[in-house]
Amino acid sequence: MPPAAEALAAISPGTLAAGHTGGIATGPAQLHDDFVTLYEIHYPRVVRALELGGASRPDAEDVAQEAFARTLSHWRRVRRGTNPAGYLFTVAFRLARRRRAVTLVLDDGGGAVAGALAAPSGLAGDMAGLAVARADLATALRAMPSGRRACAVLCIVAGASPRDAGRALGIAESTVRKQLERARVELRSALGD
Repeated sequence: MPPAAEALAAISPGTLAAGHTGGIATGPAQLHDDFVTLYEIHYPRVVRALELGGASRPDAEDVAQEAFARTLSHWRRVRRGTNPAGYLFTVAFRLARRRRAVTLVLDDGGGAVAGALAAPSGLAGDMAGLAVARADLATALRAMPSGRRACAVLCIVAGASPRDAGRALGIAESTVRKQLERARVELRSALGD
């Protein structure tokens, strides 16, 4: 069990104070369950995104664990926000940048990309086609400038919003949108429609 999961398991629902805000149930059990759901859904995604950003697997896991711990410490406020997952990704990429774990340069072998991407629905039964698609995507991403690649990984692969990607990367949302526009053109050109 990852360390954050162990820490979360140690928190009994009675440890969290009950309350009520804006019609959202915020009782102890609900707060606990909401965070557990966030963890179960987004832990692998955060790790994948950090790996795609260039972090090694151990570094990505460490940063992800710390990001979840920090998110948990502010969970009552974060869960009422418009995008708790976006907050989590922002925290993770800021931590990674501070630790210099993410270089925003993919490794030459493309292993992080190939291992992190989910199988496209049309290729699920075709392992050879899936391998080719992953290799093509890894090659197309490596050909991009690092800033554009970071925006593409966060928004297209990890599903972050341009606003959250901008916060995580420390750039304006409009810059992320412009880089995404260019990245999509490059990906269409490299991979076809």
